[in-house]
Amino acid sequence: MPLRLLRDPILLVHAEQKPCPDLHAALNARYAVLSCPLDKLAPDSAGKRSLLVVDAPLDREHQAQRLHDALAQLTNRLMRRVFIVSENRRLLAVRATACGAEAVLPRPLTRDTLYQTIDRLLNDPVAEQGHAGRIGFQAGVSALEDILHFATSGFELTQDELYTHGDQIVDAISEIGLGDWVELVAKHHSQTFRHSLLVTGVSVGFGQLLGIGHVDLRRLALGSLLHDIGKADIPVNILEKPGALTPEETAAMRQHPELGRNILKRKGGFSAEMIDVVGQHHELLDGSGYPDGLVEHQISDLVRAVTISDIFAALIEQRAYKARLSAGQAYELMEGMKGKLDPALLREFAHVITRTPLAVSA
Repeated sequence: MPLRLLRDPILLVHAEQKPCPDLHAALNARYAVLSCPLDKLAPDSAGKRSLLVVDAPLDREHQAQRLHDALAQLTNRLMRRVFIVSENRRLLAVRATACGAEAVLPRPLTRDTLYQTIDRLLNDPVAEQGHAGRIGFQAGVSALEDILHFATSGFELTQDELYTHGDQIVDAISEIGLGDWVELVAKHHSQTFRHSLLVTGVSVGFGQLLGIGHVDLRRLALGSLLHDIGKADIPVNILEKPGALTPEETAAMRQHPELGRNILKRKGGFSAEMIDVVGQHHELLDGSGYPDGLVEHQISDLVRAVTISDIFAALIEQRAYKARLSAGQAYELMEGMKGKLDPALLREFAHVITRTPLAVSA
């Protein structure tokens, strides 16, 4: 029998007045557990706990909205989140991820799977990067939760509402530096969240090194947070696949810029330049990009900067199916993309390599 882990107690949030007996017994056999009905959840319910297990229905949109709103009030936003769902359905996984889930476990559930998932998250704690760093990171996570929820439900969101999150990220990177932001992001959240947070940090850090003003930094932050919103419409088994994608899966993944552009146009509240970032961040200056094969004069400076940051972030990320490149290796590869990336911006991007800890830490 495994030892009962008393550190890092877990908060179990359940929809009924009493938790599911089997789940509660399984958790209590290994961890110190505090359970709380969803309708009794308060901002300070989580305290300093490291992990939240949520066992509440997500089958209907109003249930997902209720859960999202309840969890959004928690003051401890750095808690890792595991969701238990009724069955293995993509819609339930998407709704759980929109509520901040890092792991989604469908029923029927074995204790081994439950313990392995929770132990992995508890043993990989979020780094302590100072007050501004934690606030900025929380802001990024909150923004992405809202963006995904906006994309998959009737939840309303506007560009102005996201700017506050962008401001906090800009302030955080100003204080802790891009190197520490990269290390912080690497230890948290799903592959999809991790990539968007990394792109946001890289683009803001790049902008700061360029010496651009706060208004333009927040444009970079917002465009980067939004750029992959179309992935909300990509099946989770493709989005979070641990291995390389098949040609068919790659074709499906390449639809995300157009899907994202359609989401923003359909729902409203976002400027034309943000819609362009979402729809064009995989376009290349020589016309070889997608989805529209745009050429140089058709691609704005904002899109060009986010594209460079997006490519760089993808290259320095660790993935199960590829090795993580160093910052220098990534930049060398990008230099070889002659005619595809803005040459003036790419020359300036060299400062990200030479003037930040990324030169040795990535």
